[in-house]
Amino acid sequence: MRNRWMIPVALTAAVAPVRLFAPRPEPVAGPATVAELIAVCRATGSTGRALADAAVQAVARAYPHYSLWHLGESPHASLRGHRGWSHQYNTVLLEVLQGLGFDARLVHAARVRGFRRPWWLAGHAWVKVVVDGHELDACASTAASRVGHPPFVALTSELPLRTVTRWATGIALVPFVVVEVWRSWLAGRPVAPWVYGPREG
Repeated sequence: MRNRWMIPVALTAAVAPVRLFAPRPEPVAGPATVAELIAVCRATGSTGRALADAAVQAVARAYPHYSLWHLGESPHASLRGHRGWSHQYNTVLLEVLQGLGFDARLVHAARVRGFRRPWWLAGHAWVKVVVDGHELDACASTAASRVGHPPFVALTSELPLRTVTRWATGIALVPFVVVEVWRSWLAGRPVAPWVYGPREG
């Protein structure tokens, strides 16, 4: 009977400190809500594709840090903390684009390649937005990204991003994040940037 509890206790002991000592939000001047981001985009006076690009740039700048360390946060909480991963910041981008009047939806692929890296990455989500009658890719992973020209190429099928997919992908990533955080603590070094760090561009 005692052995039955060993694995759950060990998992809790490993995961709890990682969650407890996750980096706190850093002060960032700029929008921290979807409504504020929409106002910033409207203030540019842009329309059409230029307005969609303004949305991508505004959301990207609101996320100066990439983070898998905060997987469990809602997209709105991640925006307030100004750090997150594609399922979070591109959900915010979706809401901003829809708030600006665009027809848009979230999609994901299990494998993508890009972001100045030669290898594939797992579980990327992005937005498909209709501009001038054409459905184009939009991704707020970098402020240099433009609608129709995302910084990645999907290597597997493009599928709608459903709630179950969002949770399943997050849960699958938790062990990798926990192991990397503990390795960094034990080695006395910063965590790898794929877990937490400043975003490029």
